[in-house]
Amino acid sequence: SGLSQEAGSVEQLSLHCAEGSLEWLYPTGALRLRLAPRLPPTSAAVKGGSPPHVTACIKPSGTFRGAQLYLERDGVLELLLPEAPRPRARCFSWLPQEKVALFLQATPQPDISRRIAAFRYELRGDWLARPALPAASAEGACRPCNDTEILMAICTSDFVIRGSIRSVSNDAELQESIIGVSATRIHRQKFPLFQAGGRAGRAAGSIR
Repeated sequence: SGLSQEAGSVEQLSLHCAEGSLEWLYPTGALRLRLAPRLPPTSAAVKGGSPPHVTACIKPSGTFRGAQLYLERDGVLELLLPEAPRPRARCFSWLPQEKVALFLQATPQPDISRRIAAFRYELRGDWLARPALPAASAEGACRPCNDTEILMAICTSDFVIRGSIRSVSNDAELQESIIGVSATRIHRQKFPLFQAGGRAGRAAGSIR
């Protein structure tokens, strides 16, 4: 909580977990988050190949307010998440010998109303990505996703499954489409959206 910090102060923290979340209530001053994940050695590192990249994806909460998030690399700050309605998820990568950090800085506010700067992060090794990618590039273009965009979708989505669409219906009252999905494999899901009980023991669920 920023209530225990003084204006203009910078609190130092280290993120050692490969994934997690941070919630900063009443942002005041700044937080410097050193990225030091304990990742297993990659095949490239074991065989003496080229140094692998470490990739991070940051997904802000829908109520991200009161601060801005920067990427600090070699003493230079690059804005990742502005204080704006519905900020987009961002991904970036670095080499293990590089020193990088996240700099979460409180923004001046006219009152003391409740604000929360919260986001979820995931760190992975041996994945290539260009620095500080926006959540969507070349908007409007219809093309296959590249490796970086697929990585970002995996890191920031509420669920990742392999399966097939079995039905599509329309809810006229709610004015939304309902997609019935049969999942053959669930890689991850934030909420129990897909549950076993379908045909041949497959998990099934609906997406709105």
